[in-house]
Parts: sequence; structure tokens; C-alpha cells
Amino acid sequence: MPDNEGVRVREALRCPLCGNLGAILYSGLRDRYWDAPGSWSLRRCGTCGHLWLDPQPEPGEIGKLYTSYFSHGETPRLPFVGDGFWEKASRGVLEALGYRGIAKGPRERWIGGLLRLMPPVWDECAQVVRSIRGPVRGELFDVGCGNGSYLEVMRALGWRVRGLEPDPVAARIARGRGFDVIERSIEEADIPQESLQVVTMDHVIEHVIDPVQALATAHGWLKEGGQMTITTPNAESRGHRKFRDAWFHLDPPRHLHLFSLRNLMACVERAGLRTVECGTVGSGHLVYDGSVSVRTTGRFRVGDLTTVASGRDRAFRIGESFLVRVRPAAGEEIFLTCKR
Repeated sequence: MPDNEGVRVREALRCPLCGNLGAILYSGLRDRYWDAPGSWSLRRCGTCGHLWLDPQPEPGEIGKLYTSYFSHGETPRLPFVGDGFWEKASRGVLEALGYRGIAKGPRERWIGGLLRLMPPVWDECAQVVRSIRGPVRGELFDVGCGNGSYLEVMRALGWRVRGLEPDPVAARIARGRGFDVIERSIEEADIPQESLQVVTMDHVIEHVIDPVQALATAHGWLKEGGQMTITTPNAESRGHRKFRDAWFHLDPPRHLHLFSLRNLMACVERAGLRTVECGTVGSGHLVYDGSVSVRTTGRFRVGDLTTVASGRDRAFRIGESFLVRVRPAAGEEIFLTCKR
């Protein structure tokens, strides 16, 4: 079996979605954020446009790529607790998204309505709940819950929460914060069929070896009418077009796939789910800063999600938030809501 600097791998010449041969888009890629071993390429399918890592790590080797990761570090405080502008704006937006009673008075409710006219601020605040609108509907199950930062947010809003996390370090941190976390991969998790109402996958689907199989497994967990939300980097984003092989979200070798909106919708359909809402958003904390650093130095110290972005990074996000109003596929991240 081939070995890539201590990681057992397999050749991946054909598109994992449509089976056609792919051409190398980028080669000689290495981990630019932490210390995962190996030299990697990214292939692009000339038929469907999907991007994937070549070679692919064997399933039992994936843990070697996560000995260091941002989910092992600090997490931001609750974004709607406090009296600053962003905290008030977040409460107003959450109130507008159906979380009744979180806004402190009519002024914050008014702010939430007004911010619909300000896409950059609305998107930043709405991202707090990853498109999960209120009111609270029982239990929320977060796939790839990391250190539990999102579970913390949703618990504070009134949800009963559980998580799934294969990384033992991140799972231990989440349990230390009081959360029920299953330490398994999607494929290994023993979740009763038709038992969940709301499932979230935030920046998870790009990390799995077989995306369609992972989605089909999660489909089986959902009750009839149950909802799953997915967010993932957008291979057709403005950032990727600008920075190419230095783009922040390439993240070799952890990102095994990079999707277009069209291809993600096709995977969801093949898994037996139906898309009810989808698009791209101009969010992407540190995308500009990280991409510039990788392009100029080959490295970026991502640290954790509390890292403060530069003014140029914020300006890039603001510009993209407006851009997606005229070019809907240009945002850094894809969001998709589907139902059983």
C-alpha cells in the first residue's frame, strides 16, 4: 500500500461523484496551518467540476491529519451576551430568526429588522445559529461538534443538544463543558433510525471519504420531515478564484473534497434528501488574512477561532456579502438545508 510520509494512502484518479478521470489542478500541496505529514495534489473533474484530494488517506489513517487542529483550542464567548453593538445586533437578528424573547426590548427588535437591509452585518449575526431558525423544537444533533462551541450557543438558546465527534481531543473538551458527545465517525455512530428532528453539519462534509454515504447515513437518522443543515467551503467562491492554490479553504490534507453548490445538491439528492433552501454567503473569518499569508510565506498560524481578523479581511467579507446579491454563487461558504 502506498505511503505518503507515514500516512497510508490510495490513488484517487477518478471523480468520487461521477467516476470520470480528473486532471491535477494543484500539486505539491502541504499542510500550511499545522503539522500534518505528506505532499498532496488536488484534482478537478472535467465533467462535473468536483475537486478532491489525491492521494486519499486510508480511513484508519485520518487521525494522523488532526494531531493539531483549531477545535483543540479556545472558543469565542457567546456572541449575544453583552452590551456592545455586535451583541445587540446578534440578539436583534436572532429575534428576527424566530428566537422570541432574546432581544432586550423593542429597540433591539427594531435593529434586527433593519439589519436585513445590511447584508454583511445580518450574515455575520445569522451565522451564529447556522441557518437553524427558531422557535426551539426539541433536540439538535451536531455532527462534527468539535469542542462544543456551537452546542454552547444552541443550548443557551434553549435547545437540548448532543454531538458527534471522532477527534478524541476535541470530544474530551466538549464533554468537559458538560455535553453528551458520541466519539465516533458518521459511519461508525450507532444512532437509532428516524430518531432525530434537527441535524447540523458545519464544515464536516468536506472531511469525509464518501460524502454521499455520509449523507445517506444521516438521512436514516432523521424523522420524517426532519431537517439537516450543511455548510461547506465553496469551490467556486471569489476567494478561490482570487487566491487559487493559496486559498484558505483548500486546507490540505484535511479537506478531502471541495464542492460547488450544484454538486452538493446532487449529493444530497443521491442520499435520498430534498433540498429546501440553499445558496452561498460572503462570510469567511480569516479567509483573506490566511490566503495572503499562505501566498506570501506558505504558512498561516490559524491558532483558534478567537484570532482577530485584519481590517482588510473584514473589508473582503463585507464586499463579498454584497457581491452574492448579484452573483449568488460567489460566496466563500455554501449553505444548504434539506429534509427527509
